Amino acid sequence: MLAGLLMQGCQKEPQSGDSAQQADESVYTPKAAKLVADINSFKQKMTAVREHPHLKSGELMSKEEARWNIETLFNVTYGFPDLSYSKTVTDTALVYLPVDATGNALLEDVVAVYEEVLALVTDFYLAANFNEKGFLFMQLSSGEVANGKLEIRLEAVTGARLGTSDDPPVNYGPFFEGDDWMYGDDYGKCGYIGNSDAAEEIQIKLRERMIAWPEPPNGFRWLVLNPFTINLEGDEFKDENDENLIFYVPNYTEDDKCLDSTKMNLHYYNEEQVIYQMVPQFYNEFSDLEDWAFLECDLIGESTFIDEVPTIRHKNKLDYTERILVPVSELPLPIDLNNEL
Repeated sequence: MLAGLLMQGCQKEPQSGDSAQQADESVYTPKAAKLVADINSFKQKMTAVREHPHLKSGELMSKEEARWNIETLFNVTYGFPDLSYSKTVTDTALVYLPVDATGNALLEDVVAVYEEVLALVTDFYLAANFNEKGFLFMQLSSGEVANGKLEIRLEAVTGARLGTSDDPPVNYGPFFEGDDWMYGDDYGKCGYIGNSDAAEEIQIKLRERMIAWPEPPNGFRWLVLNPFTINLEGDEFKDENDENLIFYVPNYTEDDKCLDSTKMNLHYYNEEQVIYQMVPQFYNEFSDLEDWAFLECDLIGESTFIDEVPTIRHKNKLDYTERILVPVSELPLPIDLNNEL
């Protein structure tokens, strides 16, 4: 019975006069059209399961297809990665998807995990202690299968909204006299004991001054597809003087631990160069993307030993995504998670 409902739900609805055909077709690529069809197919199947929970379709999908469907539909429905934010918070959780011996999952179980993810992320969002906030994106990573269940790691990013402002002048700030910070480990400002550190303060400025997403053409919206993470240890990229672009100091002295405002600005702009130029140029993850966007960064200032050499550094966790334009008539604009209460 449910299988028949699923087939009916997947039939194409007649398009209104505001259809994608009346938008700028030149930006609606075949890849985007297939993506829209895949998302709407899963969305319609999920609606049928929700409306008829007593019926079973017996439909199976691979564990990777299930992970992709949950992540992509969630980001399409609730994500606002193109807005301006200052601080962000990342919450994590584990969910488990039942799978058979061949790694396939029942549609009903996939929908149940989607509902669990929605409940978890909504709780994370509400708990974020920001006056004005927005949900950026959610990322799912598949783990091992044990006892007939696939472990899936969830990361959800919520941000503190920024008001719109003019772009600051190039090379002006963002740090000024007195903005002298210890390298990391939440050691605070130089000469003072307190929260935060150089890595966190640079991270905040990178978020505040993130390159704005271009305004989509009339009738279109941006869609986040397959977010991914690049992890950097700190010594991957050098400048023309063979100095590390990212803060990375082996055999450091006490003086090296304090970054005055000049060094803070230097490493801020070095990080921008790494994020927007070096990583996309040298990492294969970008080679097949039609368009990409930088989503989020986590800079971790730490002291450690590398090959028995005492080192202070800023580790980088950089989140990117493929960015695709799709018609609003096919995939409506996202909604705030508060609407799910």
